[in-house]
Amino acid sequence: MLAKLMNSSPKSERTRLARELHDGLAQELSAFGYQLDQVIGDHKLDNKNRGLLRQLRFSLSGIINQVRDEIYELRNENLKAFSQQLDDQMASLLSASEINYQISGDIEVDSAIKFELLRAIRELVLNARYHSNCDNITISLAEKVITISDDGVGGFEKKEHSFGITGVIERLGLIHAELKIESNQGGTTIQIKF
Repeated sequence: MLAKLMNSSPKSERTRLARELHDGLAQELSAFGYQLDQVIGDHKLDNKNRGLLRQLRFSLSGIINQVRDEIYELRNENLKAFSQQLDDQMASLLSASEINYQISGDIEVDSAIKFELLRAIRELVLNARYHSNCDNITISLAEKVITISDDGVGGFEKKEHSFGITGVIERLGLIHAELKIESNQGGTTIQIKF
């Protein structure tokens, strides 16, 4: 009877996803981190390679923290304001880079769509980090509109066999949000309307 009641809960899908993330991805990332620690501790490893591996370990720790935060958010009704969750996410995503970021404004976001919005923004910021050659990313929060801008090389285009933007569009479609992208030599501006 208790199992039946738990499965009928509106949070049951979120709880199931949190459990899958914890038991799968989070555990595997942690195990990978421990193996990396063993390699870093090998006395035969030269300092140059040890330094490179420490940078990788630092990045991996950031990813593990991000996964743990997402598990927490899935299991709990959002206790933090959207802007604070976004700031935590940006700090983690850009920690091993030279990119500066700024978040302005604040908005109330329904808990039913908050997770999807944060995941979409995460993918867009990672695209800027790895493909735009930018120095700065700004995120403006206004009622029902999130604007993400970078000062990179621009030239955004959706590539065949690349699923990042496709996933963002699909994720935003689930919450009836729209994506608009403008890109030129001065950078890229992306607007999410929800």
